Amino acid sequence: MIFYNISQDRLVKMKFSKFYPQLCNSGVIMPLNISDFQAILDINRKINSLTDVKSILKDISYYASNILKSEGASILLVDQQTGNLHFEVAFGENVEVLKDIYIPKGKGIAGYVAEKKQYVIVNDVQNDERWYKYVDEKTKLKTKCLLAVPLVHNNICIGVIEVINSEKGYFTEDDIVLITHFAEQASIALSNAFLYKEIQGKANELEYIYEISNLGNKIFDRKELFYKIAVLISNAFFSERVSIMFVDEETAKLKIQSAVGIPDDVIPNVQNKLNSDKISCRVVNLGKFFITNDIDKSGLGKNKSLRYKSPAFMSVPIKVKNIPIGVINVSEPKNNIKYTNEMLKLLQTISNQVGITYENIRNYEENIEHEKIKKEVDIMRMLQNALLISNFNEYKNVSIFAKMKPAEVVGGDFYDIYNFSKNKIGFVIGDVSGKGLPASLFMAVSRSVIKSYAYQIMSPDKLLEASNNVLVDDSRVGMFVTVFYAVINLDKGILEYSNAGHNLQYLYQMSTGKFIPLRTRGIPLGISSLEHYEVNKLELNSGDIILAFTDGVIEANNKNGEEFGFERLKQVVKNFS
Repeated sequence: MIFYNISQDRLVKMKFSKFYPQLCNSGVIMPLNISDFQAILDINRKINSLTDVKSILKDISYYASNILKSEGASILLVDQQTGNLHFEVAFGENVEVLKDIYIPKGKGIAGYVAEKKQYVIVNDVQNDERWYKYVDEKTKLKTKCLLAVPLVHNNICIGVIEVINSEKGYFTEDDIVLITHFAEQASIALSNAFLYKEIQGKANELEYIYEISNLGNKIFDRKELFYKIAVLISNAFFSERVSIMFVDEETAKLKIQSAVGIPDDVIPNVQNKLNSDKISCRVVNLGKFFITNDIDKSGLGKNKSLRYKSPAFMSVPIKVKNIPIGVINVSEPKNNIKYTNEMLKLLQTISNQVGITYENIRNYEENIEHEKIKKEVDIMRMLQNALLISNFNEYKNVSIFAKMKPAEVVGGDFYDIYNFSKNKIGFVIGDVSGKGLPASLFMAVSRSVIKSYAYQIMSPDKLLEASNNVLVDDSRVGMFVTVFYAVINLDKGILEYSNAGHNLQYLYQMSTGKFIPLRTRGIPLGISSLEHYEVNKLELNSGDIILAFTDGVIEANNKNGEEFGFERLKQVVKNFS
């Protein structure tokens, strides 16, 4: 296609998508000034960056409307679950009202285009039987002519771009050629955004699962534990009010365990009977989530017992073994943000981990109360200690020292050393999520699996991959284990290592007095199958010290509540090396 700028008498040639050969054969020439051409190039550049996709779509709708000299343009997205369309961005008059409008599946010209995945030109909209008049009624505009093109990715319609009311009074096939290019750009921007959001969503889920699990490992006071989880949820969803409620089985009431944004003197007074029509009680009884950005329109606003500034509200059940035992409520979003389905999915993931944490802490409390269980714990501790090597006399040309001091109950920390040959040894240090008997049992399983592969697989990364695939099948109630594994070649003076989500380990170089971090990437074992782990190598010199430890060492508190910290650990190593 040839774009012609009359004012500067210049020709700018550009191959225009799949229509180029046909247009060249037919001799089509479309006038387009340099500023419009520059707009297309500008959007192309933006798509290749990870900027806000909504900003890109706004630019596309703006340029589409201006280049086609029309009153307005909009981009609608398809809800892949319901098939309904909603206005994502729009340019023109009265566009603010469009954000709350949903077009039912198959309705209107946009619904037709999304369903058929074919563009449409309608130059007499008011007499077209497909026309969805509700949009004009809300915007107080009159649509006379309309052009609509589907946004397609992997043969799936993800949206529709519409342009309305051309200045010339009608749209032509030439306009389709241009708007199709904008549609292709919008599809690329959206598909990139969807992929990025999906990856980011999975990363967020893993991060919050780990953080909540980590809190459960450190805090055994129920009120403090769930308060810190409530704070985490408040920060995650940019919301000022969060409450975590559990069912009191004796009174059949739903009570607040911990909360953010609710006065301390109010919390004890919030006790909802399970058979009431409060939103939280409905969520528990039905075992289904509730989400709205306008609770008054939902008809349930009167069922909230506290006063709220914002109409947005999310509530998801907390389940243990698929039985609802509580609820997480999130409200008062900051900066008027809207709650989305992606946010709801993340909250459900967090809720699942909260259910696991609740069950773990309840089990812990019950274990402490029964003397019989305490005796069993003592036996388990004795067996656990028996598994740990304490005599290192057989290892030559290297000095080894190891010690483990468990918490009051048995824990999930462990280490092991493997004597492969006269000048080749391996070692592992690990930390299982959770505490108590479940963690101890999973620790024993993890140690056995790693040991069984240690003498077969010499490469640390491949060993972790093989062990992970086994532990994923054996993992229960969301348990996982962080592991640092390494092989030392004493002949060559080489340390080869891999890390599966464990805290950072270090090499202390005696000659330089520096602590070198032993850093590789990899998630803990037991979370997801078919994971891959990085491996790294480092040269060792005489006098070097490999420092392997779990986070309990640096997070230990003195009587004043001060953490021991890594700086103190480094000083100890220097003083006694």
